[in-house]
Amino acid sequence: MNGDIQKVMIRIKTAQKRLQAAFSDASWIEDARTFAEKQGVEVKKLLASDLDKVRTFLERERKELERFQKQIPGEVKKFRTFMKVQRKDLEKLLASIGKTSAKKRPAKKKTAKASTQAASRKTTARKKSSTNGKAHPAPTGV
Repeated sequence: MNGDIQKVMIRIKTAQKRLQAAFSDASWIEDARTFAEKQGVEVKKLLASDLDKVRTFLERERKELERFQKQIPGEVKKFRTFMKVQRKDLEKLLASIGKTSAKKRPAKKKTAKASTQAASRKTTARKKSSTNGKAHPAPTGV
């Protein structure tokens, strides 16, 4: 078992030496840094024109939003006055409807009463004429 542990320890030590040698030789780090800087410059060149477009778009939108913000209080005032006028017109309309319906209601009640009375008069007249005091009219000729 000691032999296995010694083999593992040897492997660990060799790996550690390789890692230390890689860290001590920093040339690959400098190569990676210069490559990243070059790529960063290229990316900046590609994005510079897009950034200018985004800036001009945002500036234009900001100006438009400011213009809308200035218009909002005036538009709210216009809307309020419009709603007040509409409310007054609706109240006038409801009042006139109420007046006309109040005038028509008694007339409808009178006509309903009159038609009911006329109908009852007709039924009583039929009863009197059809019965003449008899249950059924007498058969004739048979």
